[in-house]
Amino acid sequence: MIRRLYQKCVSEKKRLALHYALFKIEAIFLAGNKYECCCCGKSSRRFLSHGNVAIRKNIRCPHCLSLERTRILCKYIQNVIMTENTKPLRILDFAPVMGLKNYLRNSPSVAEYIDGDINPNVATYKVDITQMPFEDNSFDLVLCSHVLYCVPEDRKGMQEIYRVLRPGGRALIIDTIEGEHTVELGHLPKETLLKEYGDENTCRVYGRDITEILGTYGLKAQIIDYVKQLPSDFIEKQRLQNAFDAEIIDCIKV
Repeated sequence: MIRRLYQKCVSEKKRLALHYALFKIEAIFLAGNKYECCCCGKSSRRFLSHGNVAIRKNIRCPHCLSLERTRILCKYIQNVIMTENTKPLRILDFAPVMGLKNYLRNSPSVAEYIDGDINPNVATYKVDITQMPFEDNSFDLVLCSHVLYCVPEDRKGMQEIYRVLRPGGRALIIDTIEGEHTVELGHLPKETLLKEYGDENTCRVYGRDITEILGTYGLKAQIIDYVKQLPSDFIEKQRLQNAFDAEIIDCIKV
């Protein structure tokens, strides 16, 4: 009852701000240099735990709250995307994560950073990925982490990603990939989706055929397990040993 009253009286945006503030306080008590986050550049003697059912320990940066998949994505952007582009990038980021968001907004390699989400409380702009308010060929890079799996009309989202990317532009899509073929789940009751997949809004689980699906919309895609390309000492320092959902779908608009 107290939780419901809290949610009713305090807006979601204010609750999120309080959530981040409390973690910053906890970070003070975790001072140290054993582990480091490539998103915020800060170190700690240990990271925080994360998860509601299957709790994973020592995995979440206490400073910027990045998870291992976010740190892998950040390193991929630093090592691959930014080194292959000589001009500053115009970036569109869906469902932004605080650590990566702050890094990109302050990077000299980024000309403009725009973050959006269907929920205006978690991003600067309210944006529906299936109907974006941006002109054609607007962005050099689109980031879409764990979004498409819960979009009923995900193909429209793919079409829109293609539309707003400039020719030769890149989209980095992160989603859970299981097996060879994509399985649609929208027909299942919310209770089953929550129990089996941890999110009642799950519409599908992508298979490795997602590259073919993206290809039909002009996005030449490849699945990259980038953590396997990183040095062992970096993996240890960044706590990436047990990274899940770490594969990056790197797409180029052709």
